[in-house]
Amino acid sequence: MNPDELSNKIIEFEAKNDVTDSALAFASHLSVEKIHAMKQAKNNYTTEEVERILEYIQTNS
Repeated sequence: MNPDELSNKIIEFEAKNDVTDSALAFASHLSVEKIHAMKQAKNNYTTEEVERILEYIQTNS
């Protein structure tokens, strides 16, 4: 998944479920900084972190 797709997926999930970056970070066991980097498509995260957030989104959609 490219960074822009990941960013859109996170933003859509947060909007649909009324979730903040902080709540998403806490629930997915990632830092808020990682969530922000993913939303800004900055590539300051690992493949494992992407898999973790995608798994969380899929499980909680």
